[in-house]
Amino acid sequence: MAEFDVTRADTRRTRGLVAFASLTLSAGLLAALMVGGEPSSDAASSDAISLAVAAPIDAGSEPALPIDVSEQDTLPVEPISVLLDPSELVHVNDAAFTQCANCPTRIQIERTVPRGGTLAGVLDDADIDRVQAARAIAALGTVFDLRYLRAGERINLYFETETPADGSESFTRFDGLSFRPDVERSITVARTFDDSFRARETIAEFDREMVRASGSITASLYVDALNAGATDRVVVELAGVLAYAIDFQRSIQPGDDFDILFERFVDEEGNTARTGDILYAMYDGRGDAKEFFRYETEDGIVGYYSTEGASAQRLLMLTPVNGARLSSSFSTARRHPILGYTRRHNGTDFAAPRGTPVMAAGNGIVERADRFGSFGNYVRIRHANGYETAYAHLNGFARGIRAGSRVTQGQVIAYVGTTGRSTGPHLHYEVHHNGTPRNPMTLDLPTGRQLSEDEIPLFEAERDRIIAIREAARPAAEDETPVVADAGNGAQ
Repeated sequence: MAEFDVTRADTRRTRGLVAFASLTLSAGLLAALMVGGEPSSDAASSDAISLAVAAPIDAGSEPALPIDVSEQDTLPVEPISVLLDPSELVHVNDAAFTQCANCPTRIQIERTVPRGGTLAGVLDDADIDRVQAARAIAALGTVFDLRYLRAGERINLYFETETPADGSESFTRFDGLSFRPDVERSITVARTFDDSFRARETIAEFDREMVRASGSITASLYVDALNAGATDRVVVELAGVLAYAIDFQRSIQPGDDFDILFERFVDEEGNTARTGDILYAMYDGRGDAKEFFRYETEDGIVGYYSTEGASAQRLLMLTPVNGARLSSSFSTARRHPILGYTRRHNGTDFAAPRGTPVMAAGNGIVERADRFGSFGNYVRIRHANGYETAYAHLNGFARGIRAGSRVTQGQVIAYVGTTGRSTGPHLHYEVHHNGTPRNPMTLDLPTGRQLSEDEIPLFEAERDRIIAIREAARPAAEDETPVVADAGNGAQ
């Protein structure tokens, strides 16, 4: 407190000296005019104030004045030298901020929205006054719908701690918050001069480019695609496009070729901010190349189609779990690992870590989702054309999965477990057609939506356009290493 007062006193004295010099000079000029008329240029020049660099002013004492203030009305006009060191003047001004004992201190902390939590709860846990929190939330609602605030979202909170000049107890106030709901947007809520809050949304602009990631399998499709310049998100979408045509547990072999054409959005420095749609995907396994082109019908339905216009989508996915190992095939006679005798195995087993997501193989309605004898936790789904799928030994069910609920293809319905009669974590997967068990690995399933004769010419035009883009696209890995998605900034 004392330090700040001394600094201000030095500043006041410095200003006083300058003011005094100005008054003295004015008085001298006025006297000269009254006595001798117009001053000569030499006289005016001699009346100028000169600033000499000398020893610094002692902050604890008054600087010596070269003129007696009480005689300023009768003094002759003389040049005035103010003994100030310019470096000390800079120090005096800077000290008002850097050595200020009661200047506000800004604090930033980070909080994460918990699962099932709310922004109000986050602010309350940070001990923010509820009235202030409510005002900030109300301001935020003008630019962002809080229903879309995700669990795991990182929220930056800003505070200001200030010690009053009168020496009373310091206090801390909430100054605002900021977060990034996705890679393109930044949301800020800040306190205004009148103690209300104002929200602002900043949207980044990125350049769109078409790039191509291609190569051969040496380790895995995931690793090799990343090395070719694809992102984590692109590889996941690629798996979705090819899921109906390729058995990822058995079909991927070293030497197989892949090719992906996709959108990429980069900032002004050329760094990948996010990726967009896959326009083209090709996988060539042992001479059996499968090509698919993205096409949106006139009624807004997006799908992937072969060169001839056949839909890539099938009624059911070949495998409803990613990253699993085929541990037991469909068989009419198999020695049961627990019972010890030979019996029919009506499904396919996929070994995977406990908790691995299990997806619905196709669109349908859940017939049951409960405990079912030796199957443990069990889900059965009814699909179109007389097909049913079953999923057994589950660790648990996804939220909202119950008898009568409707599911879509690829939707997570449960998680791999080892409940019921099971020797380890795995998914037991069955497909029935009109009540008869079928081998899901060899099923010739009906395709998805077929293009009409009127739509084929439009598709072919789009296909040819994509081929031209593919040939002109530069390699995705040309300038940078692969980018993996960050869940806090949104998916890449």
